[in-house]
Amino acid sequence: YKLIALRERYGNVKLPDAHIVDMREEARLGNTSSISKSLLEHLEACISRKDQAILFLNRRGYNSQISCRSCGEVISCPRCSISLTYHTGVGGGKLLCHLCGHRESVPRVCPSCSKEGLAFLGSGTQKLESEIATYLPGARVMRMDADTTAGKLAYDRMLDDFRRYHADVLVGTQMVAKGHDFPKVTLVGVALADTSLYVSDFRASERTFSLLTQVIGRAGRAKDGLAVIQTYSPKNEIIRLACRQDYDKFYEGEIAIRRELSYPPFCDMASITLTADNEASLEEMSQKVSASVKELLEGKYAKYPFVVYGPHEAQVYKLNEKYRKKIVIKCKLNRQTREFFREILLRHAQERADVSVTVDLNPLTI
Repeated sequence: YKLIALRERYGNVKLPDAHIVDMREEARLGNTSSISKSLLEHLEACISRKDQAILFLNRRGYNSQISCRSCGEVISCPRCSISLTYHTGVGGGKLLCHLCGHRESVPRVCPSCSKEGLAFLGSGTQKLESEIATYLPGARVMRMDADTTAGKLAYDRMLDDFRRYHADVLVGTQMVAKGHDFPKVTLVGVALADTSLYVSDFRASERTFSLLTQVIGRAGRAKDGLAVIQTYSPKNEIIRLACRQDYDKFYEGEIAIRRELSYPPFCDMASITLTADNEASLEEMSQKVSASVKELLEGKYAKYPFVVYGPHEAQVYKLNEKYRKKIVIKCKLNRQTREFFREILLRHAQERADVSVTVDLNPLTI
């Protein structure tokens, strides 16, 4: 492999300046919206110049969850182990699961304790769009996410409309961040830079750095631009390096951590996933597969380096009414280690009709 570095932008246009906003300070000053005072001022200036702006928030919907003020219960999907997201719309809005598509009406009282007083928490692209309309009533706002681009050719049509200056502000999820060239965009705002940073995946820092550098790069393609990065972690090194577009420094720190903890690219990873309709069946099979892994690694594969974690619940334990457990293994993939995983599948893949066993080599997410 060879690193090919692009040190300058096409056309010798300089990268946009990036300004970090501490949202903790905004909260202390009484601003509870998704838009900081700084971002609002820059939006006003951008629109007054007849330029365009892109606002990025990697959450769709209006509120990310609804919880009870009395008992604290979060309204969750009955088919998945995640909270339901509130989406506005005709008829007062709906609660939607972003994994299985389950929909239901917003309850008047808490389903757990039957008390009134539900709290709508978190922000999504719908709320961000609504707040811009409130603060900047004359602005033309376009929203691009999975909800607005579901129709045939909707995605291409929206991009073309924005490029033809049919809107002042484009609000969207990561589909607005990558590869677009809008000459009139001089301002990019990231509503919450932390959303992809604190997740249980060793690639979280890499993904956050990549996403932020890409969305910052949407500004100032034809003339000077500015990026406003809102975060509750203003001193986080990953966010600061992304704002400086300093890949070399990011790589230096990240590769040192990967080397020390033996994460890819210094090893390979495999995920054995067990899926079942019934938790008891899942637990029984996970113990059997775990025992097989231990037996093989202490026997015929003892001389090969393996590090085993689990079995443990998947990050989303229940998905579309199926329960999932994982066994994660660090190894070096070669003919012998592939034969090990093949042997696991031969032992257990067809053992029970109600439990599936699969192996994913070097999965994108753990």
